[in-house]
Amino acid sequence: MSAAGSGAASALERCLTEPGYTPPLRALPELLRALPVQTKEQRELLERALARAGLALLEPALEALAKATTEQRPALLALLARLAGEQLARPGDGAAGAARARLGQVLVASLDEPLPASQRWAARGLAKLADPQAEPALLRALAVAELPEARAITDALGALGGERSRSALGELRVNDSELERRRQRALALIERRGSRQQACVIVSQRALGNACQVWLGCRRGLEGLLGEELAELGLQAQTARAPLPASGCTLAHAGTLDELLRSRLALEVALCVPLDERIDEVAERVAEALTRPQTASWLTRWSSGRPRFRVDWSDAGHQRARSWALAQAVQRRVADDEWAPINDPERAPWTVRARSDGAGMLLLVPRLDPDPRFAYRQRDVRAASHPTIAAALARASEVWADDVVWDPFVGSGLELVERARRGPFAELWGCDIDPGALAAARANLDAAGLAGQLVQRSALEFAPAGVSLIVSNPPMGRRVARDGSLAELLGGFVRHAARVLRPGGRLVWLSPLAEHTARAAGAAGLVVEDGPEVDLGGFGARLQICRKH
Repeated sequence: MSAAGSGAASALERCLTEPGYTPPLRALPELLRALPVQTKEQRELLERALARAGLALLEPALEALAKATTEQRPALLALLARLAGEQLARPGDGAAGAARARLGQVLVASLDEPLPASQRWAARGLAKLADPQAEPALLRALAVAELPEARAITDALGALGGERSRSALGELRVNDSELERRRQRALALIERRGSRQQACVIVSQRALGNACQVWLGCRRGLEGLLGEELAELGLQAQTARAPLPASGCTLAHAGTLDELLRSRLALEVALCVPLDERIDEVAERVAEALTRPQTASWLTRWSSGRPRFRVDWSDAGHQRARSWALAQAVQRRVADDEWAPINDPERAPWTVRARSDGAGMLLLVPRLDPDPRFAYRQRDVRAASHPTIAAALARASEVWADDVVWDPFVGSGLELVERARRGPFAELWGCDIDPGALAAARANLDAAGLAGQLVQRSALEFAPAGVSLIVSNPPMGRRVARDGSLAELLGGFVRHAARVLRPGGRLVWLSPLAEHTARAAGAAGLVVEDGPEVDLGGFGARLQICRKH
């Protein structure tokens, strides 16, 4: 055996026995010649190893395909289909773009292969490339294809076809349940792509018209403050009860989304639609609620263009089969309605949230990205407050027209901005030891049109004059402090705050060590009022208000 042949044999053995092995480029021609003669299990192992060569595999694989016999070609086309999916699935420029075009031409030509297996692999490769220029060739192949090939070609048309494919698939005579399933899926994918040509965005200025039960979700622990805020806005809300999530409030609403977005504590807004428990199948139950005339009216009132949605099974994570069953059930119910909602996991302005068992309520959540309430939020820092948390602290702080406000752990400055949004004040101060945090806070204050004073100083040393309000979401330890010094830091800060505050002043903050900071505050002469435990995303902190006599 020659040295080259011995090296190829060694590479083949390693491809079949070593997971993760990538063969050298010089071994590719021999390995490609060996691919068609392996067993099914060996071909899969060798194919995986060859594909790790990336785009460098394309030219040797095309050369091997050109020299292969009819019987050898299916194995090489299967490899090229894998390469299309792993390396060329997205359009690219330069070498990647040229490679996509070259491979696409070869796969289109292979649709005319005499072996059905070659036709199937060619169609699968074209489906992964998703190049619309392949549509005419696929339609010609579909017209004469037998059952197994028709399935693969139908999948490819679903991935890249347009109106011509939709018409052909709509007229396709089907006597096979699997082909019918794929045909329906392809039609839905084509419709989804077509709907994207018409922009769909959330419309916040248009009234619902008919009253709907609306749920405003918030962080657990802030339900009371949210209720107070809504009452101040003239919105009569009630604490949410089952079957709705407990962390939030509900109200009957026939107006605009903008009216609800006056709330700065609500994490999200959802339209609530009852589910009909008489319908046994979960996808059909959700589809029925989603396609009711009243639901369609609400969706179209708060949308421009045809409403698009993604599915969130709130208790079960990703469930692609159930989500697809829901999309098909919706399509069956409203096939002729041009304003009916359409499933679109990638570009949906609406989230349809339901339990995987179909219990409770269907929630229709408009996507607020970016959230217009917090447009000033230009920059962020690690472990910074969520703006709804900052708004809650500002609400708990009261409003004094002569307030000198200080955030000793200013982070990105959201607490200062939200306190300024609440009402008049005299001065805004923030300090932090991190210059990056100060830069973020400055950007956000500037975007909000506020001229607060920011200094790079420790919260235990800095002392602005005449402070009447300290409002802050301090470091929580689990996200920032790693050396066990959090209790010492927070206790020392409470004692410093007692010295800095003017008589009658107050400290409003979230304490992750509530008992410890309450003792420190009491010993320093502050009167402590404990508020609710607030969920900060996996752990809690106590809202505390400490007042100076």
